[in-house]
Amino acid sequence: MKRPRSYLFTSKKQSTRALISTILGLISIISSTMMIVLTYRNNGVALFRYGAVIFVCLFFSLAGLILGILSTRETDKWHFFSWVGIVLNALVLLLCFAAMYLGVVVE
Repeated sequence: MKRPRSYLFTSKKQSTRALISTILGLISIISSTMMIVLTYRNNGVALFRYGAVIFVCLFFSLAGLILGILSTRETDKWHFFSWVGIVLNALVLLLCFAAMYLGVVVE
């Protein structure tokens, strides 16, 4: 005798803060990666605008990280995008600080 399929009915929804956090993380990681690639193609010479984009990405990722952490505290919400946003924004923060540190030390 076959077991009947079980369905999961829930009222959980995605958190808006979590989605914004993930989107900010994606924008930041794509922009930071492109600036690093463009600096590499320019023989390691970083133009002022590349540094400005990295600096703006730093603020985007800080805002995304805060939104991701706040969205994990919401009840009756799915937390997948919260954790994705937290991880992406933390990676961008590490990438930005590493790029700034290497820019100061290597020069």
